[in-house]
Amino acid sequence: MKKAGVEAREVAIQCLYRIDETNSFANIILPKLLEESSLDQRDKNLITEIVYGTTRMRRALDWVIDRYLSVPPPTKLRSTLRAGAYQIIYMRVPNHAAVSATVSASSKKNKGVVNAILRRISEETLINWPNEGTKLSYPEWIIELLTKDLGETDAFEMLGKMNEAPAVSIRDDGYYQDLASQWITELVGVSQKDLLLDLCAAPGGKATALAAQARKVVACDINESRHRLIYANKTNLSVENLTQVVTDGRCAPFTPSIFDHILVDAPCSGLGVLHRRADSRWRIEEADIKSLAKLQTELLESSVELLKSGGVLTYSVCTVTNEETVDVVRALESRHPNLIPEKLFHERWRNLGNGLQILPQDFDTDGMSIFQWKLAN
Repeated sequence: MKKAGVEAREVAIQCLYRIDETNSFANIILPKLLEESSLDQRDKNLITEIVYGTTRMRRALDWVIDRYLSVPPPTKLRSTLRAGAYQIIYMRVPNHAAVSATVSASSKKNKGVVNAILRRISEETLINWPNEGTKLSYPEWIIELLTKDLGETDAFEMLGKMNEAPAVSIRDDGYYQDLASQWITELVGVSQKDLLLDLCAAPGGKATALAAQARKVVACDINESRHRLIYANKTNLSVENLTQVVTDGRCAPFTPSIFDHILVDAPCSGLGVLHRRADSRWRIEEADIKSLAKLQTELLESSVELLKSGGVLTYSVCTVTNEETVDVVRALESRHPNLIPEKLFHERWRNLGNGLQILPQDFDTDGMSIFQWKLAN
């Protein structure tokens, strides 16, 4: 019979191995393995913490581990060492238990090296990190970009905060949604007479919330499979005044000048929600930000054509980079002088030009930015 916690470690290691070996997403692999497991909820919670935490802290863990290796280890051994080191460094698991259970969960050929390295790590009383980037476990370009755009103090506070488990918030209607996103829908300022277009609506959190305020919501998304998420949320929340349209928001098939209000909650780098997406920091590339800013601009340009005279356009993103916020805004306003900025205010948000921004460390939420305009008559 296996010792307590060994099977949980086996599942965690298997999950980490599959993520690395197949270049898959943690949030795709982990639920499948948990569903197949007969372990109790406490063990499943342990697996979840090890998998997401190890994925998030990969750079830091590899630096700690590689000091005791002469050659790069194969994927399965790397996954096992990461899982063990994560428990020792970041979890409240007694070192002897973390080492013992992880060794027991290792393959027979790896037990010796896993035991030796994890024991060495467990004997360290203080880790002398080579730099903050390694300690915080982010790619250097993310650290440099956020430092440039936010300043060193805010950037490092944000990066540290996003290494913590995210807060869980529930709306009054039972939908799980981060508080910053809930505040976005408040800031949109829809009235009951409005026909509202949510141009990038999946998974439907903001669209369903706005449907409670607007006359009708048209929820668009380019991805047909993601429309199933919108439909599920619409059905679960009994929302009846929401229509779905599968379309590319850059060339949406609507009559010009028809909508009272348009929300462009645009695809972005997601650098404000890295605490929710364990592996995103290793997948997003610096070059992606330029192409995303181009897409954001094109979506906003398309929206201007669909907006009624006197109508309101709201732009929001779950990121805080200048290139995807103030730079996009500046370019849009230079081409459309008839877009009059609406001065937004929220007591918990920071001013960002005529818009607002919130950082994860401010009120334990996602990092987001929002801007709004009225189309002049």
